[in-house]
Amino acid sequence: MQQTIDISKFYLIRKESIVKFLFYAGVLTAYFCSLNAWFLWPIVPYYPVIAGFFFLAAMYVAGTMSESVFKRSDFIIPLFAFVLLGFYQRLVNGDNFNGFVTTFFHAICFYALFRYDVTLLNKVATFLAKTMAMLLVVSIPMFVLYILGFPLPYRDLQYQDAFYTFSNYFFFLIDDRQLLVFIPRFQAVFLEPAHLATAIAVLLLAQRGKWRKWYNIVLLTGLLISFSLGGYVYLVVVMFLNQWINRKKFLAKVIVTSVVIAAVVTGSFFYNQGENLIHQLIVLRLEIDDGEMAGNQRTTVGFDADFENFLSSSDILFGREKENTFGDSGYKVFIYDYGFVGTFLLLLFYVAAVYKARNKRAMLAALFIALLIFGVDAFLLWYNRFIPLYCAAYSDELPPVESEPQPLIDYAEPVT
Repeated sequence: MQQTIDISKFYLIRKESIVKFLFYAGVLTAYFCSLNAWFLWPIVPYYPVIAGFFFLAAMYVAGTMSESVFKRSDFIIPLFAFVLLGFYQRLVNGDNFNGFVTTFFHAICFYALFRYDVTLLNKVATFLAKTMAMLLVVSIPMFVLYILGFPLPYRDLQYQDAFYTFSNYFFFLIDDRQLLVFIPRFQAVFLEPAHLATAIAVLLLAQRGKWRKWYNIVLLTGLLISFSLGGYVYLVVVMFLNQWINRKKFLAKVIVTSVVIAAVVTGSFFYNQGENLIHQLIVLRLEIDDGEMAGNQRTTVGFDADFENFLSSSDILFGREKENTFGDSGYKVFIYDYGFVGTFLLLLFYVAAVYKARNKRAMLAALFIALLIFGVDAFLLWYNRFIPLYCAAYSDELPPVESEPQPLIDYAEPVT
């Protein structure tokens, strides 16, 4: 029997592989630049343009194929919702022409995401989880060596006119405000431990049922050693949401988890007379002082007073310009900047992006985590938050089952 060999396979790259490479390159650029990894700082101001061109190239090549992965036809509503929100924010901010160009390229990125086959979003989420884990699998051991006192090369580094200053050990950063701390919080190559912890938590929401995989274990380790109070809260909520999505009874797990947390908190008061990381970085931030949680330091006293005045002013609809750009974050800052109109448009965008999801529990879980993030820092348009939440909402989408062609004659019955 004579066999023929397709020689083209040895020297031609399949178009499917090219499309996948370009699309994933766009996703990686948007994801890690929005997380402000230090080695990407030179391109961070331009990353929407770079990611946009990757996505455009992917869609162009896909358009020459018989079957494209950019085949969703229900993209108009979520894309229109983003365009409305994006250009509204630019108008409110009084941005120049460059700001509108940036929003245009953001729209291209979201257009590609909304056109992409939802049955492949699980693979996108896993790709991001593995990539983050491969970064951390190097960063965490180097951080441990630093803790153990090994001399490692470093250089000074600053970001945004010295608002952030670091000792850059290349595989991880140490915030200068933690140089005198016995064991500093882990933040890998990103600006803050909370940024890393939040990014990991939303990735784990999109990794439901896969937490025992090596890469998710690495992610969990990175979140735990970040000692981020917000990250811990997100993690616990994600754990129970994943159980709820799977329709499992988790009351017993809630009780066990509560007992474990209570035991750890109680033990932190006594271990080393309270001089330990859990007590200093987590428990003390849960204490109530004058009706406020100590860890709830998202806004200053001055801004809180200004916000109360704002709520009774005519600026409540479209927002007000904030004089001090640093030191405050959370839902109050977003409402102050963009008013109730901008807040409604942000909510509309998120609902429009995921309302078509087949598994409504997964969709509601993604929206609930988004709501929590909005309350803490309100950076919901960062791709490191949006992409995993978007993938999590569509985590149960399956490719359509093609029906087999029916025979012309049913041989199970006699022909009459």
